[in-house]
Amino acid sequence: MIKVYRNTKCRPYKYAYYVLVFLGIFSVQALKAQRISVRQERGEYSYKSKDSFSSYEIKYKGKITLTQDEKGIASISSGGYFKVSKTTFGNKRAIVIESNSSGELDYIYYSGRAKAEFSEEGKAWLADIMLDVVRKTGLGAEKRVSRLYDEGGAKTVLNEISEIESTSVKTIYFENLLALSRLANNEIGLIAEKIGYSISSSSQKGKLYRKYANRFLQVESAIPAFFEGVSRISSSSEIGNVLRSIIKNNKLSVATLTFLLKATRNISSGSERGSVLRTVNESFVNNETFIDAYFSSLDQINSSSEKGNVLRDLLQKNTLNASTMEKVLSSTGKISSSSEQGAVLRKAIEKGIHNDQEVQTQFFEAVNRMTSSSEKGVVLRNMLTQTTLTNESAILLFNAIKSIPSSSEMGNTLRKTFHLLNKNDKVDEVFFSTVKKISSYSEKANVLVALINENNLSTNIIIQLLEASQSISSSSEKARILIKLSDMIPNSDSEVKEAYKRAAKTISSDSEYRRVMEAVY
Repeated sequence: MIKVYRNTKCRPYKYAYYVLVFLGIFSVQALKAQRISVRQERGEYSYKSKDSFSSYEIKYKGKITLTQDEKGIASISSGGYFKVSKTTFGNKRAIVIESNSSGELDYIYYSGRAKAEFSEEGKAWLADIMLDVVRKTGLGAEKRVSRLYDEGGAKTVLNEISEIESTSVKTIYFENLLALSRLANNEIGLIAEKIGYSISSSSQKGKLYRKYANRFLQVESAIPAFFEGVSRISSSSEIGNVLRSIIKNNKLSVATLTFLLKATRNISSGSERGSVLRTVNESFVNNETFIDAYFSSLDQINSSSEKGNVLRDLLQKNTLNASTMEKVLSSTGKISSSSEQGAVLRKAIEKGIHNDQEVQTQFFEAVNRMTSSSEKGVVLRNMLTQTTLTNESAILLFNAIKSIPSSSEMGNTLRKTFHLLNKNDKVDEVFFSTVKKISSYSEKANVLVALINENNLSTNIIIQLLEASQSISSSSEKARILIKLSDMIPNSDSEVKEAYKRAAKTISSDSEYRRVMEAVY
């Protein structure tokens, strides 16, 4: 074991101590403290980096060609130059290469602060740092990518990209790789996947996926990897930009659209996801797999307004089959805002609720989830004017009306349902059981009086109406109903007359009772 004594007077040990401390403590921190600056302006490229160990400064201008072995500069266009300096532990070296009037290269080499002959030492130093230079700046990327591809295909280029730190330089390499016409189909998907993993910048990643989307989408086997890569973009707005661009600029198959919809689940912003889904609405298809992916994404949107906007847009732009309409109504029921639910349901009514029992059942399930009495009443009344209901749906309608807390909303809606009566005994029975649920005796009376005004009431309807009147506690309101009905009683059969008497006997006021009986006899 080697011991290093801090207070020793021996200089070598003293220096050894500081070197060990420096290497042991500061090496990791040095990497973390690295500062990089890149600037490109007026045709001049400038790169600077610095950490606790070393610093780099690279500048160049003009068209620069590397040597065949990529360890030096082969040519620089007129007026151009190449400068690089590197300092390591205080030891600085630099080189300036310029193109003279004859097109030849002039070299100025510095060792420390002094100029030195550009000899074997300088050539060796330049050769040693050139790999760093090209990886840091992207210099000569086009030819490097082509050469690397010829050596070992896309995998060799991708391995080189993994050695590059700068996102912008990685992007340059990916662009040059994707520009190669000789890429094999199995390499396209590999590149799409690698972009998703190796590019950290959302904007750079989005730029690549937008620019080369058509190339990725032309290869069926690459499509899953492409959308998996898009899903790895952390910025919601950038994912949205990519996906909207894909839809607008490409003719997509159902399978491709389904992959795209799965990618939308990684968009955390409700407005961005909604925007993409509204764009998808323009290419919507009644396909089961596609629809499952669509509503799986839609139902994860937390914003009621955004979800409502998407559903209304879908209904406006498309003719939906019964199965899809069920999904729309089911999704509507999951919206927390009654006003948004109502807006979507009214649009669904406008487009036409299919004469399909499953669809109508789903419609009433959505209505039953609404918490606003007024909104629920508006939707049901709107539906009654535009939709033909089955008997089963009519029963669901009255059950929905029962759940409305407001007596006035219940009454207003029930007065729109009279055309459903006298067709089915069960429907008639549920109608009157709903009337009995109205808590306001005046509203209950108003509904029954309005029904009497319809005339042509069957014996069964009259008897049930009289029975319903008995649930009204107000003698005056009960009398109003019976007197209104009195013209029909004399010519009615005995069953109706007995029902009238039973209802009259429930009137607690003697004067109102006399008025009711005198109206008949």
